[in-house]
Amino acid sequence: MLKFLFGKKQDESSLASEPANTKSGGIAPGTNIHFDPELVSELESDHAQLISLFTEIVETTGQRNGNRLVVQLNKFGNSLRGHILKENVRFYVYLKSSLQSDESSLSIMQEFAQEMQKIGRAVTDFLHKYTTVAKWDEAQWAVFDRDLHAVGKVLTNRIETEENTLYPLYLPPGSYN
Repeated sequence: MLKFLFGKKQDESSLASEPANTKSGGIAPGTNIHFDPELVSELESDHAQLISLFTEIVETTGQRNGNRLVVQLNKFGNSLRGHILKENVRFYVYLKSSLQSDESSLSIMQEFAQEMQKIGRAVTDFLHKYTTVAKWDEAQWAVFDRDLHAVGKVLTNRIETEENTLYPLYLPPGSYN
């Protein structure tokens, strides 16, 4: 799983000695995080997977299958946590270092990071609440439907703004001058 989150397995010496003009780009200043030209595509692929999993959850909700729903919620939660971790470790760390000379873009990035922490906590609470339901009756399904709709709206808006506003800030070293 770490290989998936952090890309190719490399030891510290190969990261430090890798030239800045290679496929993985240069190291973010003050870090060992390299620019990865494939990272935004990976993150967008994660988004597509999350949307697909969420769509399955909506379909299962319509079928009122509580056991299947819990399995899907757990799968969605694992995928979301993996995506957030990848963003935190590979994306935000790189941007924070790279955007030091662009206060406006740095501020936008920091707002996105803080907002994602809040969204992550809210979704984690949502998942915990509904993966521990003892009995799914119609009243429980009604509350779940409402909460699921709210989570879906937040995640959809977040994905759109990340892909349209945040991800374009991820550029190779030297592009920020």
